[in-house]
Amino acid sequence: MRAYLALLGAGFRRQTTYRLAMVAGLVTNAFFGVVRTAIFLALYRERDQVAGLDLADALTYVWVLEGLFGVVWAVWFWELAESVRSGDFLVELLRPGDPYLRLLAFDLGRTLSVLAIRTVPTVAVAALVLPLRLPGTLGGLALLAASLVLAAVVGFQLRFLFAAAAFWTPDYRSMFMLVFPVLWLVSGFVIP
Repeated sequence: MRAYLALLGAGFRRQTTYRLAMVAGLVTNAFFGVVRTAIFLALYRERDQVAGLDLADALTYVWVLEGLFGVVWAVWFWELAESVRSGDFLVELLRPGDPYLRLLAFDLGRTLSVLAIRTVPTVAVAALVLPLRLPGTLGGLALLAASLVLAAVVGFQLRFLFAAAAFWTPDYRSMFMLVFPVLWLVSGFVIP
């Protein structure tokens, strides 16, 4: 267990090393959050509800989505696939323990960094300015934390599966390009 906690810390430290990239990600999330907020404000100027969502629900959706974008869609998406193609992944197979759990622990460390530096500030500032409907009870916050962990694990699993395609295909990116539009649609990124 200590090894996995050490990997979690190493992933956190590695992600926080790239400060300019984290700031750029934060600014990008804020920019697209403002753009999507403007679109929803224009839509709700004409109606009180759209598809069962009021303005507070829609804005909460926008800002939580922007906050989670860095968690689910990680900038290190192709890192594992590239290590498979180059042969560097062999080192992971030679280390003791389960390679999947080691990679997951490292990835969760990076995700914690993204949550702390990008997600929390983005959503907190949006909540100060806009009428967001965030959980206010202890049970709601616990469910939010559980859903963040689940989103991080599912995001890692999808990245791992796409990267594993590099073992069997000459062009692992083609698998992703086939599934990518479907992922964006069913994840709720395009339509709430």
